[in-house]
Amino acid sequence: MIKEKVVLLLLFFACLFACGEADEELPKSKSPQAPLILEYGTISGTVTDANTQHPIPGAVVTLLEQPFKIGGDGIYTFRDVLYGDIYILIVEDADYHSFEQPFEIYQERLVLNVALTPLRDTSEELHEFLDKLSALLESLDMENLERVKALFSESYVAADDEATIFGILSGLIPESYDDVIPVTSKLFQDYVSLQFQFKDTEVDITHARKGAATLQLDITAEKGGQREPRELKARCRFDFRREQSDWKIVYWQLFEIDIRL
Repeated sequence: MIKEKVVLLLLFFACLFACGEADEELPKSKSPQAPLILEYGTISGTVTDANTQHPIPGAVVTLLEQPFKIGGDGIYTFRDVLYGDIYILIVEDADYHSFEQPFEIYQERLVLNVALTPLRDTSEELHEFLDKLSALLESLDMENLERVKALFSESYVAADDEATIFGILSGLIPESYDDVIPVTSKLFQDYVSLQFQFKDTEVDITHARKGAATLQLDITAEKGGQREPRELKARCRFDFRREQSDWKIVYWQLFEIDIRL
């Protein structure tokens, strides 16, 4: 009887141990993983001149090796930029110092405005341009005709108001690009002395490729062999544009004109 109880007890512990091992061998169920969600944002901003705060058309913004050329509004936009990575925004323009900025994005829209610094002093360049024009006209040298013409854009046109038209009819300023050499040649032929002075110049810069100057133009001259005196005073405006690397006159307007013979 005792032996039977011992056997039964041993069988009980054997079953209990076997059940425990079976439980340990059962694979544990894995909890389901959350799906990976990629988030994207938009990078945008405005590229302006650091001195004038005007947009810079033609500047190129590059992100992830994708270039974006700026239009007249100065705005750029890059969409679908992945959250979390470190990016570098590059802005380049031939007339400005280049710009680079590293950034990260963790939002739907990130605004990065960029102000570029001009390579040169634009206002000083336009003053030097006017000095050059004055010197060429005062030379009365036919060999300088092409150099005078080179200062005008092929799209140059004079204003069509009353004062400017009077200046055109007087043979003092060209009406269009094709008139630059004929008008200048006539001045060189008719006058034996010519002072072409720009005074009280006020320069208005839009950006490194566009500007204007409002000034007082004083012309003192002596005409023909009799050296007849001529004097002209006019308040006028020039509009300039940089073409390639050179400034050109694209527009000329006289606000008022006073001629004394």
